[in-house]
Amino acid sequence: MGSQQIPPAEADGDARARPRARTSPRSLAPREHGAYGQLGLPLCAALAMGRPGLGACALALASVAAFLGHEPALIALGHRGPRALREDGGRARRRLLLLGAAAALLGGLGLALVPPAARSALAIPGALAAALGALIARGVEKAALGEIVAAAALSSASLPVALGSGVSASAAWGAWAAWSAAFIASTFAVRTVIAHARSPIAWPRRLAAPVAVSGLLALAAGAGGLPRFAALAAAPMLLIAIVIAAAPPSPRALKRVGWALVGASALLGVLLAVGARVSEAG
Repeated sequence: MGSQQIPPAEADGDARARPRARTSPRSLAPREHGAYGQLGLPLCAALAMGRPGLGACALALASVAAFLGHEPALIALGHRGPRALREDGGRARRRLLLLGAAAALLGGLGLALVPPAARSALAIPGALAAALGALIARGVEKAALGEIVAAAALSSASLPVALGSGVSASAAWGAWAAWSAAFIASTFAVRTVIAHARSPIAWPRRLAAPVAVSGLLALAAGAGGLPRFAALAAAPMLLIAIVIAAAPPSPRALKRVGWALVGASALLGVLLAVGARVSEAG
């Protein structure tokens, strides 16, 4: 008796019913592409603002290792779904263990080598990281508060690195204030573009957050609470955020908006580095 032939239509149906095998392993790199800039650019600027030694470089690398552990941690905790946990949980746990050990070793080396001011400043990124972890555990890291805390936490890693590189306290704190203000204002602006496309928002509400953040930074600089070069360095990015909020582009233009903000962030880092060195020379 010959083998039974399966009709093509049924064969196609069976093929469609079967789940497709994944051709490549799931990436364990963080998915939030904007977060790379919120961590990397402030760290690069912090190193460029001073004269970094081994301690400051070790703290910067420890921050990068901790950041790279974000996605493996989400998978290992089940936040990427049961399938990701089932298929990639073991690999994620191994990656998380490796990155955690690297962060601990590099962080310990940095702590031993940087001055006391830099060690004390580590409390800031530590506290913000804990707050962000709590928001992630509640599943609200994508809400406005979660994105604001994430921006402040990621950029705060630059604070002990700057202090460990010999940057003055006023310049280091001023730089973090500039990064935080720029990232928070741009976060509000981008969220406004998305919300405005769903339901129109009156212009005073659209402008309230970025204008308030910009005004607070300007007031702090005017009162001597932070160096003026830090506020001036943040001005291009703050201006872009205000323009975006005032005249929201189509959500389809968000990619171009994102690249404009990346360029403004890079300019912010350059201006901070130049401003700190000029201030120190003066």
